[in-house]
Amino acid sequence: MTATIVHAALLVFLVVVFPIWDRHETRRLKTSTDPLVRIRAYQVTIAWQAVAAALLLATVPARLLFTPPAEAARMGIGPSPAVAIPLLAGLLGGAVLPVLLARANPAARERARKQMESIAFVLPRTRAERLWFAALSLAVGVCEEIIFRGWLIRWLAEGPLHLGLIAGGVLAAAVFGLDHGYQGIAGMLGTALLALVMTALFLATGTLWVPIALHALIDLRALLLLPPPRPDPAAPGS
Repeated sequence: MTATIVHAALLVFLVVVFPIWDRHETRRLKTSTDPLVRIRAYQVTIAWQAVAAALLLATVPARLLFTPPAEAARMGIGPSPAVAIPLLAGLLGGAVLPVLLARANPAARERARKQMESIAFVLPRTRAERLWFAALSLAVGVCEEIIFRGWLIRWLAEGPLHLGLIAGGVLAAAVFGLDHGYQGIAGMLGTALLALVMTALFLATGTLWVPIALHALIDLRALLLLPPPRPDPAAPGS
């Protein structure tokens, strides 16, 4: 019963509560004059995701969170190097090559920065913010994969709703996109598409650790494209 309540509450949080909270946080990040507003936002995000992941690890056997749902095997979908290697190579190339080009070419770097302008309000600007953003990227890489790929797909596919693997994977990707509302409509659609690709990688490798590592890498790469950090704000009273 406890696991049922925890899982139902988490689903409501992801589908209803978080999108509303994210909308409020987006407005605050865009308008606040608090020099620590981004660091506090990073800290809150790390905290809620860590709590959610911990609750799942306490209520679901870890082997179930880190391996695909059983229905995948029944459908003949299992670990496949022939699928996993090209998929992983494509994702790594798509994540790393633009960064390498931007680092080597000022014009490419400027184009990459312009592409990030729509989410500039959430990106780090000072050295302290960069450290917290790095911590956030690692935490999100682990926790979001546990929440959205490890748990939500299985819960939708095999839980009370019995939607099946395909519908569960698509709906989990839609929720993932919904929970990235701060990126705007285009960003939400792109994030949902990325979630589907991560799901395919999860199924093709048979382990959640590969999507975890790739997710963290994708988020961390922003640090290589940002302008040099600004000085940290002076402490009160200094």
